[in-house]
Amino acid sequence: MYKIHIDATNIKAGGGLTHLKKIVENNSLDNESINLIGGNWLNAIDDRKNVSKDIYAKEFSNIFNQEFFKIFKLKSILNKGTISFIPGGTFSSKIVNYISMSQNMLVFEKDERNRFPKSFTWLRYLLLEKLQVKSFKNSKGVIYISEYAKNYIENKYPFLKQKKSTVIYHGISDDFRQKPKTQENIKQYSATKPLKISYVSIINYYKHQWNVIEAVKKLKSEGFSISLDLIGPMYEPVREKFESSLIGTESYIYYKGKVDYEEMSNTYKKSDLFIFASTCENMPNILVEAMSAGLPILSSNYGPMPEILKDGGIYMDPTILESIYIKLKEMLLDEKLRAQVAQKAYQYSQDFSWEKTSKETFAFIKEVAQEIKNK
Repeated sequence: MYKIHIDATNIKAGGGLTHLKKIVENNSLDNESINLIGGNWLNAIDDRKNVSKDIYAKEFSNIFNQEFFKIFKLKSILNKGTISFIPGGTFSSKIVNYISMSQNMLVFEKDERNRFPKSFTWLRYLLLEKLQVKSFKNSKGVIYISEYAKNYIENKYPFLKQKKSTVIYHGISDDFRQKPKTQENIKQYSATKPLKISYVSIINYYKHQWNVIEAVKKLKSEGFSISLDLIGPMYEPVREKFESSLIGTESYIYYKGKVDYEEMSNTYKKSDLFIFASTCENMPNILVEAMSAGLPILSSNYGPMPEILKDGGIYMDPTILESIYIKLKEMLLDEKLRAQVAQKAYQYSQDFSWEKTSKETFAFIKEVAQEIKNK
């Protein structure tokens, strides 16, 4: 029987907490126990018979208590287990048997990092790269969440090729699943019933929303009956650039900000076409959500997007306005093409589930634990 400790001290919200919540709640371990270590945010994870939670409320009441706890107490707590899983990816120790995880490619891709001006954020990513490489180096194993990430990082740091590793994709909630709609000829749409395009993602340098906006503007000026919903939180340094691109589009482009989970699901289901224009992803969960919603997708050709979407979408270069415009126009004019890629994407999305992610994650953790025991 293995006692698996999971360090959730850095997993407080967003996609990281969703991943942790889903793999823990869907675990099918027979003889192993899971112990979660973190703050009050662990209450978001439903109780399970083989799961315990060490909630350190006082230790995470402020940044000073938090860092003291992580530096001076965390390692001794983790050492009480058989093996530890560190999804945050920055923990490093030569005395703790742990598995690390890669979740953010902005940390490793210099060209993408340099889309940001020299700033605290830019410097933070630079520092995180050094911390994550150290974490991977001292770990007993590394979990990557796409083949693209594994190949990129291991080619950049060849010594990591000797490290035991695996690729485990994130899952997707059934809440997003919807069979593809019947695709209509573009002439069936009108000013009162436009073809609804959506793009869900944080507004940020590497997401290129302004290029998408300019492509939609151009198509709108040519008489296409389309609208665009942009959904996601705002990275404040890009607000001026983003808002200036929206001038004059108030009647057909709508920025809705960050929306809650239920509204997100409805957004996908009410959309007619999805755009994903990011140039930096590790495992694009949003893309998989759109795939599972049965939408025809115009996708970035960067990073792991072709690995995930395969031939279930049409590809463009999000850094080139003309590329977005040409490919989007092609999709608008060809309802058969839209139907074909939507069906393929929907079929491919069936391979992504949290049950599968959980099973593969804990199988890898147990495999590494067994190898340590046998040494």
